[in-house]
Parts: sequence; C-alpha cells; structure tokens
Amino acid sequence: MSSHLRIGACALIASGAMALPATASAADIQTAVNAVKSHTTRADSALDRAVSKFANGSDRTARVSYAKSRKEMGRAKAAAAKARRQAHTPNEHAKAALAQALVGAELGENIEKLATALRTADGRDESKIAVAARADTRGREKAIAILTALLTEVPEQARTGIAKAIAALSQDRDDETQLEAKALISKHVSTTNKKRVASTIKISIDGQTKASETLAGLIASTDMPAESKQGLQTAYDSVTAEHGSVADILSRLSPRMPAFARARVEQIITQARTDAQGMRDNHPTGPPAGTPGGPTAGPNGGPGATIPAGPMAGTQVGPPA
Repeated sequence: MSSHLRIGACALIASGAMALPATASAADIQTAVNAVKSHTTRADSALDRAVSKFANGSDRTARVSYAKSRKEMGRAKAAAAKARRQAHTPNEHAKAALAQALVGAELGENIEKLATALRTADGRDESKIAVAARADTRGREKAIAILTALLTEVPEQARTGIAKAIAALSQDRDDETQLEAKALISKHVSTTNKKRVASTIKISIDGQTKASETLAGLIASTDMPAESKQGLQTAYDSVTAEHGSVADILSRLSPRMPAFARARVEQIITQARTDAQGMRDNHPTGPPAGTPGGPTAGPNGGPGATIPAGPMAGTQVGPPA
C-alpha cells in the first residue's frame, strides 16, 4: 500500500466537499480531521523507526518506537470515529470520510511494515507485531465498509474521491502477501505467530473478495457520478488480477512452509482462485448510456457518446487463476 491514497484520494475528497459553515460542529470535525492527519503521520514515522531498529538488533529502542506507533494509531482511529459521530450534514460527512480514508491508508501501510518486522523481532515483540498485523488488516476492511456507508451521506461531488479511496484500499496487496508468505517459511517466526500470519492472509483475501462486491455495486449504481466509473472498473479488474497473483505467490512458497501452515495456505489458494474466477464471470457493467451514473449518449455513437469503462462482462483480466 503506497502513500498515493493519502496524497491523491484524500485531496479529492477534501476538494469535493463544499466549504463547511462556521458552526461549532463543523469546527469540531475539522479539528478531528487535523488530529487524524497528525496522528497517522506520527504513527507512520514511529513504525518506520521500529522496523529499522528491530532489523539492526536495537530491540529496546525499537520497542519504544513501536509502542508510540500503536498509541498514535489508536488516537487516529478515535479521532476519525469522533468526526463520524459529530457529522450531521452532507459536507460534514465528507470531512468524516476524509478522516477515515487517512486512517485506512495508514493501516494499509502498516501491514507491510509489520510483516517485515516479524522476521527480525523476537519473543513477545514478535507476538505483539503478529497480533497488530492481523488487527490492522481487519481495520482496513472496516475502513472500506465505513467509507462505503458514508457514500450515501455526502454531496455528489465528494463521491468520486471517496470511490477512489475505496478502490485504493482494495488493491496493492501483492507485496504484503509476499512478506507474509516469507514469514511463514522463516525459521525465526514461531509456530503460534505463523498461525496468526495465515489468519491475516485469510482476512485479507476475504476482505478483498467483499471489496470486489462493493466495487461492482458502485459500478452499477446510478447514484455514483459517471466520471467515477472508469476508476472503479480499473480497481475491480485489479482486484481480480491480484487474487490470481496472490494465489501464485502462496503456491510458489507453500512447499517450504511447515505442514500446518501449508494445509491452511492451500485452502486459501483454492479460495483465491475460485473467487477470482467468480469475479471474471460476473464482471460488472455500469448503468446504460443516458441514465444517471451511466455514459453520455450521442447519436449513433457520435459526438457526446462515451465508451463504457472496462472490459465486457466475462472477459478475463489479469493472469489466469
């Protein structure tokens, strides 16, 4: 998960929200959004330091930075939840969505870093990191669900940005899976934590499958702006392809995993490939031309016509499962 979500999608959400009226509620929500930005930035920097210190054997220093990262993430999530509770108008809900997108983006980045640290931390530190990686993976899926729910509460001009945030959170999971698979074959990771890692991979696969259903629903929705559909189609195709590539990554490394992990991973591989085929077979199409959320129609496909985004239903996208 790269920082492009924070830089791009969150800026789109912010620009899509109209200026908030000068009310106490609006001021409180903006304060909460600012707090989320501050806390996620601090959490990110602290986790970077922790990963680096664990890698060079400075465990005591690493623990301090790791604890700070988790504390800042807790504060960020609390601030985002506060923004949602205080939001009452469409514009305020858009600000709350921005706060949630920031949290989701940081959770996505955390997962890769935590998976990296697993192979260099020891004992209780290793266990805390494995538990955190699983929790943050669940948190990312929750962030997608929250953003999806907020779509019905925000102004239309904010929906494309939120859709972009949902799409970004649903993708880019190959690298984290690669790192988690390496943890499963590492001699330095305990059996208990390998079981946690396998569970984390399963949560991500399940979440991405659910995200594909969310993306398909948004593509078909007449409430989504037409300009959002291309990005949603691209994201759906990416999720489909990633399911196949994740299955390939796990398949390549599974022979080197201990038997208990290999059995669990083989079930995940089968699920990922089956789900990917289902995504290809049920590829979504948007609303017809001329309807709300659909492409604009021109005479005989002439000026004013817009070619529907994405391949036709049933077209295979990405590597074969």
